[in-house]
Amino acid sequence: MDTDVLIIGGGPAGSYLAYYLVSNGFSGNVMVIDKKAVIYAPVICGELLPSEELLKPWISRELYSILLTTLRVSLRREFIVNEIRELRLVINNHDVGTMPFRTYLIDKAALIRRILEESVSKGATVRFGVTALRCSSDGQGYKCLVHDRQGGEYTIRAKVLVGADAYPSVVDVSLNITRGFDATDLIIATSNRAFGKYGEEEAVIVMDPGLAPGGFAWIFPRGDGTHNIGVGVRNNIAWAGNDPLTYHMAFVNKYGLKQVRKSVLMKTIPVGGLLDRYGIAKAYLIGDAVGSVIPTNGAGINPAMITAHMLGEALIKGRDYASLMNGVLKPLMDRMLLFRRIGDPLLMNRDAMERAFRISRRVIKGSIYEATLSSMRLRTLTKFLLGQVLIKLISTTL
Repeated sequence: MDTDVLIIGGGPAGSYLAYYLVSNGFSGNVMVIDKKAVIYAPVICGELLPSEELLKPWISRELYSILLTTLRVSLRREFIVNEIRELRLVINNHDVGTMPFRTYLIDKAALIRRILEESVSKGATVRFGVTALRCSSDGQGYKCLVHDRQGGEYTIRAKVLVGADAYPSVVDVSLNITRGFDATDLIIATSNRAFGKYGEEEAVIVMDPGLAPGGFAWIFPRGDGTHNIGVGVRNNIAWAGNDPLTYHMAFVNKYGLKQVRKSVLMKTIPVGGLLDRYGIAKAYLIGDAVGSVIPTNGAGINPAMITAHMLGEALIKGRDYASLMNGVLKPLMDRMLLFRRIGDPLLMNRDAMERAFRISRRVIKGSIYEATLSSMRLRTLTKFLLGQVLIKLISTTL
């Protein structure tokens, strides 16, 4: 089986890239394969997207322009299940109040399904239930051995190969494109839905190393009485003692949540910034596969689409994907990674977080809020540098 572009992974990045290519005059054949059996489930995600104006004051103009494009291409009114107005921040056991946070809780599966269906209507091929086992170069392009639930194993050959299948991508592993991430740069995220006595227009983020060491816990209202909930636990901690499910259940019990499903879903999320390489020759990585999750807040849907948008532009207009990434997305990712690493001593230690909060509640609150908004403002950097001094002072007293 032959195609011009093979996209492995039909999530936000893969679906958006397919749509971008077939909608903007790409002359070749485009195929998307995904190991999931149906379009598109299960969803392991907070399903939160920013409103058009939320991030505008905080990020670069060029990045905001691409973000706006991805939102307008992907987001329709029928995919929005709830509009959130505020963010409530809880640090350890301290409710520090609410802040403006106009975001949308979406039906991610419906959004991706629509993008894929429109891609198919414009000429793309989408195959679900197909797992890529390994890929290699064949001189003219690439070949991937796949397992199809309906038809056994066979090979797909492509001139261009794209890994959009989360981290670590089979494309990356097969072709040794990157050095990968350390355990400290990965989060194990849990996901479920639950009932709870929380506001319908208020997202809740809990920063408590006792419940979510190296990450945070969240409660995002769906507008129907249920909430998307989960915890993020740093990978180097997650399997060292209590497993992620233990942390998840501790969070559920402490915050009075009643889970809708018995099973708790989990996945690995990279929070180490962009990987050292984005591709080789005509094999590329996008979305989680290239590390495009925001290190400070775990947001991955829009960053995934942004990487897909830039690769699509490179493939159609002959531009260099790496140069686009380095010029537009990497500055933000590097800044957010710096912020995350500055905050790690507090995210990993509940006593340190408590001492920092008591010494400077305003600095801690402001830093976390602006990091959640992916702020690249100079004042945010100043706050984090002050926080670093604070951390060093605290560490000398521990």
